[in-house]
Amino acid sequence: MKQFDVFISYSHADEWLKNELIKHFSALVRNGVIDVWHDRKIPAGAKIDAKIDERVKSADLFLFLISNDFIGSDYCFHREYEIALERHRKGEVEIVPIIIRDCDWDVGGLRSFKALPTDGVQVTRKANSRSESQERDPAWLDVINGLKVTISELKKKITPPDLHNDYIENLFLIDNIRHPLAQRIDERHLFVDPNIYFENIDDQITRFQDFIDTVNDQTACIITGGDRSGKTLISKLLQVGLDARGEPSLLLKGKDIRTAAFERLCDHLLNKQYGVSSTNRSLFTIIIDDFDDCTLSDRVKENIVEYISKTFKRVVIISFTNAPSVLFTSNDLPDPQVFKLNPLTNEKVMDVTKRWKSIGQKKGCEPDDREVLATYEKLQLLLNQAELEKSAYTIVTMLELIDSFSGADISVSSFASCYDTLITSRLQKGGVDFRSFDESKNFLSLIAYKSFVNSETRSFSQDIFNDCLEIFESQYLSSPARLRSMALPVFITVDGNGLEFREEYLWYFLCARYVAKTLRQNDPDKYRDFIKLCTASIFQKKFANIVIFIAYFSDDNFVVMSLLDTLDGLFAKADSWVLSDKTRELMLGIAPENPFLISSKSDVTDTRRDLMKEQILDVISDAEKVVARYTLPFLNSHIPDSLMLDRIDAKELDGDSYMNSVNALLRTHSVLGQILSTRAGTYNAGLVLECITKMVQASGRYASLNHAIATVLIYGDEKSREEIKKAYEGDHLSIEERYAKVQRIFAFWSIYISHAGLARYLSQGHSIRALEKLVGQYENDGCVDETGNIPFNFSCVLVIARLYSSGKLDKNDIDSVIKRYGRDSAFVAILRATFHIYSYYMPLDIQEKQWIATKLSIPLRRVEIQKFKASEVGSKLIRATKAPSKTG
Repeated sequence: MKQFDVFISYSHADEWLKNELIKHFSALVRNGVIDVWHDRKIPAGAKIDAKIDERVKSADLFLFLISNDFIGSDYCFHREYEIALERHRKGEVEIVPIIIRDCDWDVGGLRSFKALPTDGVQVTRKANSRSESQERDPAWLDVINGLKVTISELKKKITPPDLHNDYIENLFLIDNIRHPLAQRIDERHLFVDPNIYFENIDDQITRFQDFIDTVNDQTACIITGGDRSGKTLISKLLQVGLDARGEPSLLLKGKDIRTAAFERLCDHLLNKQYGVSSTNRSLFTIIIDDFDDCTLSDRVKENIVEYISKTFKRVVIISFTNAPSVLFTSNDLPDPQVFKLNPLTNEKVMDVTKRWKSIGQKKGCEPDDREVLATYEKLQLLLNQAELEKSAYTIVTMLELIDSFSGADISVSSFASCYDTLITSRLQKGGVDFRSFDESKNFLSLIAYKSFVNSETRSFSQDIFNDCLEIFESQYLSSPARLRSMALPVFITVDGNGLEFREEYLWYFLCARYVAKTLRQNDPDKYRDFIKLCTASIFQKKFANIVIFIAYFSDDNFVVMSLLDTLDGLFAKADSWVLSDKTRELMLGIAPENPFLISSKSDVTDTRRDLMKEQILDVISDAEKVVARYTLPFLNSHIPDSLMLDRIDAKELDGDSYMNSVNALLRTHSVLGQILSTRAGTYNAGLVLECITKMVQASGRYASLNHAIATVLIYGDEKSREEIKKAYEGDHLSIEERYAKVQRIFAFWSIYISHAGLARYLSQGHSIRALEKLVGQYENDGCVDETGNIPFNFSCVLVIARLYSSGKLDKNDIDSVIKRYGRDSAFVAILRATFHIYSYYMPLDIQEKQWIATKLSIPLRRVEIQKFKASEVGSKLIRATKAPSKTG
């Protein structure tokens, strides 16, 4: 409970009456309701005026003991009363006149306040002698009872409201950072105590709670930090932290301050954040995030800062630098304390990494230490390569980069947009003038392209380097010495007798930059030839990454059209895909003896839909391995879809081109998926629809060809078993188990991979809308033939893409496809596998799992067993049965 500070103003001629009043305050003081102060409490040696001013400015309740002597006192009336009156007008304090002796007190607005005792009858009316104190007790009791009412009203008025819980929850939910296991991230889950330099103590504050304590002791603060240093999160946590300590705070952004009418903005924020239209503003702290974004003139900013400082309890400004400190130059404003956010230590970087990996984990479960360490090492590699400060949001962005890149075989360098910034950062740190940034990037890009033309590697000779210097000196009047010092050794290093780019991914990026920006303009034919070379060889990581970067820089359709040409050529020996019920028996006939099971366990951590993506990624990688190591002896370019052959002539094997095609399919899907998701609005609808159509068709041909391989495996001879036997050296599978595994991958999982794997890349809203259009065009009632064949099967890709996108179970979606294609159709067979994985990873309740199990004929594990295993007793019993005996 708040203790109210009571300031008694009186004439020393009336001190004996003041002392009587204080005695009657004993109960309120003992109960901790009030703390009474008057000038006799000033200790010896203290400056009287300063102490009185301090108390006048901090009191909650003013009691003026009214008499002729009080009215005649310049100090009481013109100093103490007028300051209290100004504070009352601001809504900060309450004023109560207590009439102690008869006098004319209709002066200075005193009559506008409700006086005590009741009806303004003076305390000494019936007993004006000092010796008659007992006769004055009833009057004093009337005063005390009246003050209790005033204090009760004051308590309601100055007790600060609480921040709305909904506001707090939404405050920390962000969309600009994506995590594979969460639709939206709560920033608090990633927060670690920052390192904040406090110039007053010439030291760092390393605990955020200590920082809040320090801010709480100040009246004006400026918190500085570079881009992505976590300033915005600090401002949010500071607001919530101060509010939890009974220090209500309003948070606003500098860009929201558009006019000098700051009071109107405060009214809006009070309603939004606290749900009140007006309150005592002197209780509130104002926190301005990104004050640099306020575009008003400095003079207007000064007025706003002065208004805040005089109206609110505290002002905290978050800024890129401490420049706002100049706005506090007025003599009657406080000197702001300046804090600086420093980079995080490696220990705290590791903590952020662990927190990132903990998102989506079951409560109480810790992420695997090996996975955390692997991510941390990769993070440090990226930070060191980029030479970036270890600031909070740079670290989080890099973690997002590591976890969210598309395609198992495409490195994190596929995120092109960050590398231009990376290069700029290096140029800045190298002391290159910003006016020379383009020149430097163009020079590096020329070298990268020349090295590609010469050897298709990042290495090049000294002669090539010198030639590039001469070109820039003669054609652009550049300084060779300056270009050399810029490039060496920051971007290029000596390699034996030659030179090479220090990082391969920057070589990709710079080469693509030259092709898209310079070659395209100067030599269009060479530009097109280069694109065709890359897309034709996209099964190599090098070309896939360069294509992604070119697509980042260019805005024409040629890159996309070339990728589509590549798709058209993939698996050309296979028939066009038609999801036919004729192939269903082959798909299901070699399914494992144990059917799919849906676990009834329902306590799965929320928003884990992207675990499915990881699962599909694993399946794709496994399939690549299988194709590479197990099935080359069975591949023949003349095998038609589902044709049952007994033998294959070894002379007709064409394994290398097949593997290239598999790699090219996955990489092309990855590249196109990134282009479609990150360049929405760049390509017209017709081209987007054509892209997705060809992606689905190519995946279909891949599945058709794998049907042929599955057929050969099923009906092949002992030679097939011998080849498969070689594939699993060192494992504990029997030859039959190995054989069944490979059969399953090619007979069923290849179809699932071709649909679910593709759906991973088409789960963005733009692509889903395109898939919906394609379903209407190709899979309406007139397009499905009598046997139930489904051309291209956009529907299956669409259903799975929606799952990836929303992470929600759409019962109408499932009902409609079952009704349309039949419960026993090949289409539903694929959905059965999809929802089996989905139900395992997603947070579905028991009723939803039972619904899926019924609809798709997937057995549901017994609820009782799962509950028993999940229980504490069950866990102990299970551990006991597995524990080795003392004699064992």
